[in-house]
Amino acid sequence: MTDSLFEKCPVCGQAALTATDKVYRCPRCGLTLKPVKRFWGAGSGEKYLVQAISSACGLAKNGLVGHVFSKEDVGKFAEKVYSDDQLAAFAAGNFEDFVMPASLLARILLEQLHETCYLEMARLRHGVGPALEAEGNRIPQGRIAAGRVTWQDKGNLFLTNARLVFPSDTFTFIRLDRKLTGLQTFENGIALQRKGEDFAVYFSGCRPYEAALMGAYIQGRVPGLRAVNAVES
Repeated sequence: MTDSLFEKCPVCGQAALTATDKVYRCPRCGLTLKPVKRFWGAGSGEKYLVQAISSACGLAKNGLVGHVFSKEDVGKFAEKVYSDDQLAAFAAGNFEDFVMPASLLARILLEQLHETCYLEMARLRHGVGPALEAEGNRIPQGRIAAGRVTWQDKGNLFLTNARLVFPSDTFTFIRLDRKLTGLQTFENGIALQRKGEDFAVYFSGCRPYEAALMGAYIQGRVPGLRAVNAVES
């Protein structure tokens, strides 16, 4: 009997993630996981070290390979890990391959708003900081500079077909429209600039591949932010 961690690979969905030589490997996309035992603190139990993934997922490698995840988090790769070609398609406004989040909180919240939730990012910090130039960049570059952002609250960020929604003590809404003039994607978050405001809104606490996904999604919804990245590879 074959030992499978997942019947369908959480990255490509094309084959089972089966055990070979003490690691779990997908024969289609190359996702390779090595079981890791931990015996301390709240994180005790079996985790999985990502050893490899297809070169087609170049933007995701930085936040995956060499990092340890729980089985639950690995299962959520389906919602967050895409190939570079898929991210480029999202940035161009084609969301055919997008996997909607299954979170009950997302469903309840967006049913109330009568919108469709495409993406949910958990446990982010939200704040305001230096204003951005009127341009867009979906490829993560550097990290959000420590000390330059005034952090205000924490929570989950929802990206819908119409806006970004950040429920906390006070709701933060950012419409995905022509007034969104600036986008900066960092290795640990994103920043957004609204027309006429002398500050930018920052969200921090994600991995590079999650930031790249948010950047691609926002560009796909706001065509005016795409021009700068027309020559990106």
